Amino acid sequence: MSSKKTQGIAQIYSERHHAGWGAVAAKPYANYGYWIREGMTLDEARDAMSEAVAEASGMAEGNRVLEVGCGYGASAVQYTERFKPASVIGLDITEPRIENARKYIAQNGLSDVIKVAVGDATKLDFPDGSFERVIAIECALHFDTREDFLREAARVLVPGGGLGMADICLRKGMDRQAFLEGVHFPAGSDGTLDVPENVHDVDVYAEKLRACGFTDVRIDIITKQTLPPMLVQLHKLARDTQDERGPRRLLAAQIYQRYLDLGLEYVLVSARRGAP
Repeated sequence: MSSKKTQGIAQIYSERHHAGWGAVAAKPYANYGYWIREGMTLDEARDAMSEAVAEASGMAEGNRVLEVGCGYGASAVQYTERFKPASVIGLDITEPRIENARKYIAQNGLSDVIKVAVGDATKLDFPDGSFERVIAIECALHFDTREDFLREAARVLVPGGGLGMADICLRKGMDRQAFLEGVHFPAGSDGTLDVPENVHDVDVYAEKLRACGFTDVRIDIITKQTLPPMLVQLHKLARDTQDERGPRRLLAAQIYQRYLDLGLEYVLVSARRGAP
């Protein structure tokens, strides 16, 4: 059974789904996008994020892939069409997202390759060595805990298998306790920072990856290509939205700006499962 914190996150994201938080572009993504060139649309930036994380994992044709926090399935569709894995299993703790992911995957003709289910990333129900690649895009910050997920990811990967993640960590040199004490969000928001054990700088993050059985650890800071351009998009969407979603999008922008002000970094993580 999932922890109370995990159940709470599931409830938050179910409420966000029903409130229409994710309906901001043609593809049903839930990531901030990877804004690597001028003039990108939101969908293009989100496609780029999905492909960057897949590349970080070393994804190749014929791989067996596990994606945790798979959301609405848009990332799985994107990297499946590009990299041609043999199979993809997507897990998410939010049932409405999984229901919609199945529909989106079917619309793209990939139901034979991509299977999705409700599941907890910290309690993976798969035998050891079930996958060549594990993917986690903007979700591990919420896991109770990230370390539990990393241990599980190492367990279900074959030796030499690849982990690719897009994640959030604390900027080097920032006071962790001051950050945690400073996270106070506006009324009506959730902030979704319910697991303070997951807040570390990149050096501690790398140490935890190695302690959980990973080698060849690489953590690239890509903050400038993610959160700031997404803030621009959210402010534009808030201005252009005439219903109740407009204020919610403005609130989301305020939350992300606070993250930046308090010292959060956006990172792209690559690692390999070491020998048993």
